[in-house]
Amino acid sequence: MSSLFHREWKFWKEPRFWFLCLFAASVFAFRSNLTFIVKNQLNIFNDYEHIEWLKSIIGTMVRGGFVFITIWFYWYTVDKNNQPFYGFTRKNFNTKPYFIMLLLMVPLIIAASTQADFLESYPRVQRFDSLDIGNPGHWKQFALYEFLYGLDFFTIEFFFRGFMILAFVGIVGPRAIIPMAYIYFVIHWNKPMGELISSFFGGSLLGIVAYYSKSILGGIIVHVGIAMMMEVGAFISKYFFP
Repeated sequence: MSSLFHREWKFWKEPRFWFLCLFAASVFAFRSNLTFIVKNQLNIFNDYEHIEWLKSIIGTMVRGGFVFITIWFYWYTVDKNNQPFYGFTRKNFNTKPYFIMLLLMVPLIIAASTQADFLESYPRVQRFDSLDIGNPGHWKQFALYEFLYGLDFFTIEFFFRGFMILAFVGIVGPRAIIPMAYIYFVIHWNKPMGELISSFFGGSLLGIVAYYSKSILGGIIVHVGIAMMMEVGAFISKYFFP
């Protein structure tokens, strides 16, 4: 679509552009399939009381490790001399604007935490039937799950705003932002409507920030921060003020 508007087609002729498209699609598709692969491999531990929790946390670690190692190999081979590891830089980085963004999100998350569709999806740990928030013996499982849940958003931010923006920027420039935001929107298709709609605009905004700052650290603060606030808001609404 961008090529139609700008009448610029030259990057379609570049082998690196096609390779990156296929590489990015393959990495994310295999990342998604790793969830099922891990679950199948862990079926031998089905007698474990918290087996679904175990499958989830190990799946999160395996998915994250796969994404970082695979993309690091590409960066080390192709882009090491051109830029830091896809957004991992503190150059010209200021945390203040991102914490202001999080502060502005607080009223929206409080409002969302009163909605039935939101509470059907959050807190995410509620899907594990073996865990009971009223049981102090289960709190360590809750804590580990929430920690790794936050790290999963760290990985997502790295893939979408780091790799999909900064690896493509030398080929297509800022035109990388909208396709990235659309794909990010698609993976939210099964989420509550408010989260689905905001994923496109939020993804676009964070993509713009990554493009101009060449850093994803702010996006990580915002993305992980919002995810954790949504979990906390849902916990409070569901278990303390039902």
